[in-house]
Amino acid sequence: MDVQVFVDLQDRLDQESTLREDIKSAITELNKTCRLASAKLAKAHSVPKSQTKEVTDAIKPQFETLRQNIGTLSNLIQPVTFYKYHDMWSNAIQSACSLVVFAIYLDDARLATPGDIQAYLSCRVNTENTDITEFVITLEEYLNAIVSLFNELSRLAVNSVIVNDIQRPQEISTFASDLYAGFQLLNLKNDNLRRRFDSIKYDIKKIEEVQYDLRVRGLIS
Repeated sequence: MDVQVFVDLQDRLDQESTLREDIKSAITELNKTCRLASAKLAKAHSVPKSQTKEVTDAIKPQFETLRQNIGTLSNLIQPVTFYKYHDMWSNAIQSACSLVVFAIYLDDARLATPGDIQAYLSCRVNTENTDITEFVITLEEYLNAIVSLFNELSRLAVNSVIVNDIQRPQEISTFASDLYAGFQLLNLKNDNLRRRFDSIKYDIKKIEEVQYDLRVRGLIS
C-alpha cells in the first residue's frame, strides 16, 4: 500500500490547521479594534446631541484600522472556502457593521445603507444573493447590525434625558418607529435574526416610556 496518500492528507490537514490559526489571529485583532471603537463611541451616551460629532470624529482612526483588519482577514479566504470558515468571523464582522450603523445615525440621524458599510469598511454587502467571488459582508450581518441599533437608540433615549437633552427622545422615537415599520416588511427566515427582531419591541417600549414620562412631567408637548 502506498502510504504517500496519507502523507499528502496530513499535509493538507496541517495547511488547514495553519489557516485556521491565521484566521483566529486576524479575528482577534478585528475584535480588539471593535472593542476600542465601541468604548469610544459609547461616550455618545453621556453627551448632548450637539457634542456627538466630536465622538464620531474621535473613532475615525479605528475605522481605518477596521478596514486594515478586514483586509487582512479577506486575504486569507478564498471564495470557495468563504462559507466553510464564515462562522469564525461572523460575529466580529457584525460588530464592525454595528459600529458603522450607530456612527452614521449619530452623524446624520439616518439608517446606514449597504453602500455606507462598504465605504466605512471597504467590504461589500452581498445584497444581490449571488455566488461568492470575494470576501463580503452577508445580508444577515448587515440586518443584525441594524437590529443592534435599536438597543443603542433605547439607551440613547434614556441617557439624553440624563444630560438634559429632552427633545432628542422624540427624534429617536420617530426614527425607531419608522425603522421598525420597515423591518416588519421583511419575511425573515433566519431563526437567529428572527429572534433578535422579536426583541426589538422591548427597545421600542423603553423609548415610548421615556416619551411618556417626559409628557407626564410637562417637559414636552
